[in-house]
Amino acid sequence: MIFRRTICSSKWALASSLCLSALTFSHHGMAQTTLSPEALVAQGLAAGKDYPGLSRICAIDQPLRDITARKSSSGNKKRTLTDEQRAEREKRSYIEPQQVFDNLYFVGNRSVASWVIKTSEGLILLDAMNTNRQAEEIIAAGIKQLGMDPNEIRYLIIAHAHGDHYGGQEYLVKSFQPRVVMSDADWQELEKPEPEIINPKWGKAPTRDVTINDGDVIELGDTKVQLYVTPGHTLGTISLIFPVKDGQQTHMAALWGGTGLNFGPNIERLQMYTDSAARFKALADSHDVDVFLSNHPTIDNSVERMPALQQRQVGQPHPFVDANATNAFALLRDCSLARVVKISNYQDRVQKNSATTAN
Repeated sequence: MIFRRTICSSKWALASSLCLSALTFSHHGMAQTTLSPEALVAQGLAAGKDYPGLSRICAIDQPLRDITARKSSSGNKKRTLTDEQRAEREKRSYIEPQQVFDNLYFVGNRSVASWVIKTSEGLILLDAMNTNRQAEEIIAAGIKQLGMDPNEIRYLIIAHAHGDHYGGQEYLVKSFQPRVVMSDADWQELEKPEPEIINPKWGKAPTRDVTINDGDVIELGDTKVQLYVTPGHTLGTISLIFPVKDGQQTHMAALWGGTGLNFGPNIERLQMYTDSAARFKALADSHDVDVFLSNHPTIDNSVERMPALQQRQVGQPHPFVDANATNAFALLRDCSLARVVKISNYQDRVQKNSATTAN
């Protein structure tokens, strides 16, 4: 196992000008846009038309949900399901564990994904689902069903500090001893007495292990996974770029670590999200990314593409490969910016009205 820091390194064909542009993008591209919120939404939807699961980001006429708001103690009570209800829910959400590329496997359900990267020296697991039971019955069982050994999990990379991605980590860590990887900002979030978001359905939060910085690389055997901190969904969301193989062809996949705008009309967080999406699109373009992935399979078309993959004939293109894959990040960029502009316009009107009233 090799863990490297390569922040804005030319080693990965990432020019220093690109790093600079990421820091100044909101000043030279975003905050000064002359487009209306509606025009930005239209532009984003046109760019990301092949990823309809992302379109809810663009529903700017709908209020933004704030799941960071504290609920009453009664609202936090855990709902108890009968065995029949649980079995029916699991039946509806079930997805067969399967190989998606020669070195990439899916072991999640319809609600949340867990991806396995197979390397020459072990497995890298991306996210741990909601609970220890899911980690055991879906992730570990799926890995075994696919002919691999969960004892070979070397790293568990958690994309962000919400329990639908870390909730099964306790079982995985106790059973297979992987190193647990998160960003410093999200480790800090989970170390608070009360994290930003609490849900009684989630499993225990992990204890700080490996802390990555923006641009770090995890190298395991023949595989390098590039990690970028893309704040917005949480303050320390991690997004990844890594190679996937299809026979003699190698493609580059980009996994966006946190999609929803679930923190209310917070203009600073929305601008952060916009800038992260813009920067990550530039990074993905510079690495010739042609596979867009999410940790929710209804967002990246995985639910539709996996059956198409099972029916793929020799010589047919891979359903997950898309020459325009990075347009997904253009949608995220433009539609989150539409929210920024809409809120900013509203604030300007309020200030002008207040000034007029005062005069």
